[in-house]
Amino acid sequence: MSSHLTKWISIGALTLTSGVVPLAAHHSFAAEYDAKAPVEFDGIIKKLEWTNPHAHYWLEVTGSDGKVAVWDFELASPNMLNRNGFTRKSINVGDKVHVTGSRAKDGSNTAATSSIKTPSGQMLTMTGAQQGKQ
Repeated sequence: MSSHLTKWISIGALTLTSGVVPLAAHHSFAAEYDAKAPVEFDGIIKKLEWTNPHAHYWLEVTGSDGKVAVWDFELASPNMLNRNGFTRKSINVGDKVHVTGSRAKDGSNTAATSSIKTPSGQMLTMTGAQQGKQ
């Protein structure tokens, strides 16, 4: 085989395998979260990251015992959120929100978001924004 052909085969193989690594890092909902372990909180958004593959926000929740816990809530990808009417301005650090989701299987203070009710009363779901719905 000529060195020219070997070089192009190597470049092609490298190109094909470089796309595999990010895909392997992605997880399914069922692998990480338990749909039978719902969570529901009122809290204040402390941090927000609009990043791939999933956006996240951290919610400060005060329990009935007065103790404060911070929960990491996962959202869909920014692209998916935008397509569903959920923008960077939909929620902000400092907003008091009501959220529902499914807890992580590992029992940590981590959950996948199902819905967020904003201070204005807008209900944001992972399937689209719904104005004024409960």
